[in-house]
Amino acid sequence: MSERGAMILLVDDDPAVLQGVSGLLRDEGYRTAEARNVAEAVRILRDERDPPDLVLLDIRMPGESGLVLMERLGQPPPLPIVVLSGEASISDTVSALKMGATDFVEKPPSPERLLTAVRNALALDELRKERERLREELSRPGHLVGGSQAMEELRRLVTRVGPSNAIVLVTGETGTGKERVARALHLASGRKGRFVGVNCAAIPAALLESEIFGYERGAFSGAVARHLGRIEQAHGGTLLLDEIGDMPLDLQAKLLRVIEERAVERLGGTAPVPVNARVVASTHRDIKQEVADGRFREDLYYRLNVFPIVVPPLRERIDDIRPLARAFAADLVGPNIAFHVTPEAEALLGTYDWPGNVRELRNLVERFSLLRPDESEFVIDTAAVAAFTGFAAPTTIAASKSQPPVALDGRTLRELIDDHERRVLRAALSRCAGNIASAARLLGVDRGNLHRRLRALDVPTTAEQQEKAAKSIKRPSIRRTP
Repeated sequence: MSERGAMILLVDDDPAVLQGVSGLLRDEGYRTAEARNVAEAVRILRDERDPPDLVLLDIRMPGESGLVLMERLGQPPPLPIVVLSGEASISDTVSALKMGATDFVEKPPSPERLLTAVRNALALDELRKERERLREELSRPGHLVGGSQAMEELRRLVTRVGPSNAIVLVTGETGTGKERVARALHLASGRKGRFVGVNCAAIPAALLESEIFGYERGAFSGAVARHLGRIEQAHGGTLLLDEIGDMPLDLQAKLLRVIEERAVERLGGTAPVPVNARVVASTHRDIKQEVADGRFREDLYYRLNVFPIVVPPLRERIDDIRPLARAFAADLVGPNIAFHVTPEAEALLGTYDWPGNVRELRNLVERFSLLRPDESEFVIDTAAVAAFTGFAAPTTIAASKSQPPVALDGRTLRELIDDHERRVLRAALSRCAGNIASAARLLGVDRGNLHRRLRALDVPTTAEQQEKAAKSIKRPSIRRTP
């Protein structure tokens, strides 16, 4: 859509204003549609054959005001709105801007001021659409970053269930990327409506009901106009109920009715409003345990758990660390910067437990990007990892000179690294007489992380097993990291 070919909807009860502004806009190459009240404006906005790209809206009109129309459009509005009024009070103007109006032009507007407001609003909307397009592009199943078997399976599930209307329950630890999976499901669905998310844990319980279900004017003190809840805003699209496990029990019952009846009743409303939104719920909690403990409704759990998707933690897909780090680096410093992770640094990052998962990895890459010594390249090596994470590289235990070189006998890099790490861990435990706490201090790693790596690599830990294992290897020289 070029700026000059944009369709602009004029909403004003004054015929002279409609005629004058419409003529000015058409002279500049815009197309126009006219509405004398809110009802006519709603009818034009719902016409999918030639939908408006921008609304020029008068606030003060007989009957329903322009603020009512903005309430019906939702927050943020799906298209730019420029308020055009000469009688609006300061409170009306502030309300319009809070509800998402892009600009405010006083009547009678000068041609230069009006055209500037229109051009700026359309330009900002183009930037918003481009940002959404890039976000959606990154959220497509093919852009769920990672080459591990777990991510391949995740992409397969998204591609398979995305086009259906099935309710999906996405579970996984905090920071694993559950919202990105939800966006990928929305894009795979082909739905024309919006992707609307609400974090049930981030909104106070007292406000959560009105935010999700909406309210009518006068429903409570401060409800000066109708407000469409997130469920209605997602009509024709996808509704993400993020951290559904934190939703209060009384709201769970109301949500269940919405899902069963496909209709929502606003606070203070008298009749249900039909909605067609695909529901995706996500949580980091063990919902089965929440049900058993009485904190989550069993009937709602079974209604949401139509198609479960589990997003694996980063420690279970360490092969994804390198591609994820590359993607984050490209996002932070641009795709044209030379990026490299040394094999030693990758091996070291693979020994970390990543309690913050992918979010923690992104934070780490951002830290590296801010302090990298060479602006022309982006290199992550063992020195950088050790400096910023607090754990030292396995290479701090020197190998014996008599140890034969590693044979490249067809094993993968991961297998070779794992074999080397086993030798390092065995040597450390042998040096420390099997004491895991001492070995952890020697290697500069967290004791819990060391326990997990020992189990993952099947390294014996009992004193008897260590004594037996120590006899089968030569004792390497050991030195602490400076």
